[in-house]
Amino acid sequence: MSAVTSLLFQNISSNKVTEVLEWGKFSILGEHLEMTTQFHGQNHTSMPPILDYMELVIIVGELFQEVNTRSNLFQIPNSPAALRGEQNFFVAVGFHKPHLPFVFPEDFLAYYPIESIRLPDNEFAPVNMPEIAWVSYGELRSYYDILKLNASGNPNTSLPNDVVINLRRAYYSALSHTDDELGRVLQELENLGLANDTIVSFWGDHGWQLGEHGEWCKHTNFEDAVHAPMMIHVPGVTDKGLVTERLTEFVDLFPTLVEAAELEPLPLCPENSDQIGLCREGTSLMPLMRDPTMEWKEAVFSQYPRSKNGLSIMGYSIRTDQYRYTEWPGFSGPPAYKPEWETMFGVELYDHNSDPEENYNRADDPKYATIRNKLRDQLRTGWRKFLPPV
Repeated sequence: MSAVTSLLFQNISSNKVTEVLEWGKFSILGEHLEMTTQFHGQNHTSMPPILDYMELVIIVGELFQEVNTRSNLFQIPNSPAALRGEQNFFVAVGFHKPHLPFVFPEDFLAYYPIESIRLPDNEFAPVNMPEIAWVSYGELRSYYDILKLNASGNPNTSLPNDVVINLRRAYYSALSHTDDELGRVLQELENLGLANDTIVSFWGDHGWQLGEHGEWCKHTNFEDAVHAPMMIHVPGVTDKGLVTERLTEFVDLFPTLVEAAELEPLPLCPENSDQIGLCREGTSLMPLMRDPTMEWKEAVFSQYPRSKNGLSIMGYSIRTDQYRYTEWPGFSGPPAYKPEWETMFGVELYDHNSDPEENYNRADDPKYATIRNKLRDQLRTGWRKFLPPV
């Protein structure tokens, strides 16, 4: 997962440049600080290790200190017109971690003593899971320290327990490092006196599997991969903090920011929006911020692609308050980009009331036949049927 923070400033400008720490090179503010990635006495030009990171994180921590003494990372420069409220600004800040590889300053390991890290509760693939739902996490297995384990990535296989523990610890540490960097951005808003009139949205582009079901990375339609963070601060609306259990989607973010900034509302996208320059599929969350328990969407949607024997396949998933239902039909690709419902490679149905970890696929369970048919129809009808009554 990568984290993105969108800052819609009413009066601020920024020359914030995204940092990238990737495969032995640290890039910031146009400078490139070369790092030697030597492990076990060898230089590696392929994917570096995931777990042999101790030497690397020490170097990284030193680099952060060096760069921060030579430049004010995340400093938002004062703009007189902006600070006087005469000019509005939008700033997007992207954080690469905790994306692979899990690299971070060493200090963050202290937050997660290894004895505090637990193995996943559900190490096996869901019972009756269709083959197409699985991915063999090739991205993770391409790193040479994982590659040397000869893990197949097949269902109902797993990495060694100590490897799982260390991977989870590294992920948590990388995530906390990003949290710390985000805090520096927000502190700069405070320093400039802008925190009380700045809309801030925080979101991660997807979830992440850390050994649940024996699965890793993001490339599935399971809950752990699809469920991702999204938080929004609107001054004067969310100041006291609030949480809603209503279903929301990332397509809701754009119209939310538009309404929060009191801009002209976006039109709803028509059935065929090929020639439409600007429209929305989501719904502004501003009404939900004012009443977190109000009647809202009854379902949200996501999808993830597959290919098999040269055939394009698309996993379409619908999530309701109780169920996740996924179909894996053939997919036509460009220019039509349409599902081929008559060619089905797999179906999944998980009951989150009785099975929140999605360990049992109920798609072929006779007891769930009625709900399967209902969810199938809702999935194929699509998102327009579930727009909230606002």
